Amino acid sequence: MSNKLLTDDQLEQLDGFLMSPRTPGETMDIEMLDGFLVALAIGPEEVPEDEWLPAIFAGTPPEFEDRAEADEIFGLIRQHAASIKAAFSVNRRDNPGENPLYVPVILSDEDQDEKWQETSGVYWASGFYAGIEARAEAWDALLEANDELDSAVEKILALAASEGDDADQSPSDEVGAEPVKLLSIKERQERVSELPWHIEDVMYYVLEEKFGKVEQVVREEPKVGRNDPCHCGSGKKYKKCHGA
Repeated sequence: MSNKLLTDDQLEQLDGFLMSPRTPGETMDIEMLDGFLVALAIGPEEVPEDEWLPAIFAGTPPEFEDRAEADEIFGLIRQHAASIKAAFSVNRRDNPGENPLYVPVILSDEDQDEKWQETSGVYWASGFYAGIEARAEAWDALLEANDELDSAVEKILALAASEGDDADQSPSDEVGAEPVKLLSIKERQERVSELPWHIEDVMYYVLEEKFGKVEQVVREEPKVGRNDPCHCGSGKKYKKCHGA
């Protein structure tokens, strides 16, 4: 199984199938799937494929044209999961650079939704929350034991709250005791741009609780400017791609 990052074309192909009429209505899109797989990769317990793969489709198998299509789609999902797991592997953590270990897939609907900035990162954070829920007891134990971890997770899950949500149903309420404060568009943009480093904070705090104090990379500020080329290799500016 390859652990290379999916290309833009592969991401679009996978998202197109996930959002097609042949999948259940509650199926994750590529952004939510990305957040889900990241939470599984950095979480306190291993989640087997036979558990997480059906969860992508809300437990209902999608309709495939044939076995070849099924193999192709499942192959893309498995490759995406493997690439995320590889991004947070021990050898990557032990050889840090200025670039983040992983840049989340955040979709930009600028051409279809003029209000896309108000919900940027919502689906990613919702997927991350779904990944936490897959091992809720283990996460709860760590969150109760480590206030810094709890704060780092809250920063991510705050993206899941948007206008129109019921306050008591927001994922971030499940973690923090304080009521959720909706992010302004500027705050949301900044939070999305900082997301790679919030993810790494969570990863290191989880490792600390599992194995004791671990050496953590301290970065005073994100190293990726919004006008810099995106690290995913698309050639687009960060603000127009994963930083959108």
